[in-house]
Amino acid sequence: MTQAPADESETATLLSSAQHDLEAQTDTKDGQSPALKKVPKTATAAPSKILFLDGVRGLAALMVVTQHSHEYMQDLNLGACAVDAFFVLSSFLLTMLFMRKSEKLLAQGASYRKWGFTLADYFSKRFFRVYPLFALVATVLWMLPDEAKHRFYLIDSPESYDLFKVLTFDFHSRYFVLWTLPLEISYYFFIPVLVLGVLRLRRLWWVPFIPAYGWVVYEGWYTYRWDHMPLSPHAPTFVAGSMAAVLFVKFETWMKETRFEFTGRQIRAVRAVEFSALSILLSLSFRGLFFHWVHGNVAPTTPGFPFISVLLTVVLVVEMLLPSGLSSLLEWSALRYCGKVSFSIYLLHGFVIYNHGVKTQPSYYDRMFLRLGLTLMLATVSYHLVEYPSQLLAQRTTRYLAKQELQGSTEAVHSIQSKDRIVEGTGEVPSLLVYCRKPSFVKRTPPIA
Repeated sequence: MTQAPADESETATLLSSAQHDLEAQTDTKDGQSPALKKVPKTATAAPSKILFLDGVRGLAALMVVTQHSHEYMQDLNLGACAVDAFFVLSSFLLTMLFMRKSEKLLAQGASYRKWGFTLADYFSKRFFRVYPLFALVATVLWMLPDEAKHRFYLIDSPESYDLFKVLTFDFHSRYFVLWTLPLEISYYFFIPVLVLGVLRLRRLWWVPFIPAYGWVVYEGWYTYRWDHMPLSPHAPTFVAGSMAAVLFVKFETWMKETRFEFTGRQIRAVRAVEFSALSILLSLSFRGLFFHWVHGNVAPTTPGFPFISVLLTVVLVVEMLLPSGLSSLLEWSALRYCGKVSFSIYLLHGFVIYNHGVKTQPSYYDRMFLRLGLTLMLATVSYHLVEYPSQLLAQRTTRYLAKQELQGSTEAVHSIQSKDRIVEGTGEVPSLLVYCRKPSFVKRTPPIA
């Protein structure tokens, strides 16, 4: 989601068109769009709406590094908050993109063949986005000595490391940070089902959302979630992101169709809701703040990951609809760059922060700057050598699938047209397909002896 891809992260760039339609594409941003007609003010801001999500992802990646350093803010569990942020961002963006594409295909009355190529493109993009770098890291670990496996990826029994099991996501071979990838990949298969189910409900799309949100909140309050667990305990987090994406698309479509504009009083009310959600989110993440200053936490206290997914989606949707200074802050280029290389940071930071030469630096600040600087350098190299070429390959695959789909459709049309041409004197008869399409009288002429 080709143009000059300055940022091939999962974050999409929304391009405004003459019809005030937002086009979302994954794995690139800041592309140049064709000349556009004059559009309403709300549409011209579209490209900037999505950029702050890169900043959110970059901030989450830095929080993971902080958590695994075992030196900074260890009384908190910022790594858990970061993982939930990754899950929410992934499900939010992919659901939004697939929903926009599905709406267009349904409006066009696309054939099953077209849908098949769309799904193939969707899954190929997901594969090239995460699997090449993951496979490379797994292979490098397999080649390292056992002591290095234990040091860099905290593998308790490095002598039993099985590359095939790691590459196939065996549950007991999800070492260190690799446990999140099977969960995300598994949820990729549910997104098309969820989106098509919502679209098929038409005007009743909101009905299942009421019990679904009740389920998400209940699971978030009462279910124990921790790392290296299967998908089911973390499913509400993904579902919260997907439902937020559906709500955003529906709200935005309604606002465009009705030309709705927020009044000053409505903006203040929305900002109050956003500030409340952000305040509770920060209080949960830092285990205090407004819970000490204003009122204690009224939600049940459950061990494990804090329940922040719904609060985060509220902030995301509001900032997408009504950008504020918060999104401008998250669009800081340093955070966005960290978001651009966040996948490499996530998978490779262990090779830096657990390096003996870095850990044994006598100065606190030497260790801090070395960890941050070397992690970013390694992630940058990884991005340009592995991630970026993988995304280019994904783009080539997308073009190939589009070409095959178009070529197949053209051949089918030509085949039908050729069967309609009944040449007198040949005795040819239309095929069954032609009879099914349009009844016609055919003059039979016996062959000339």
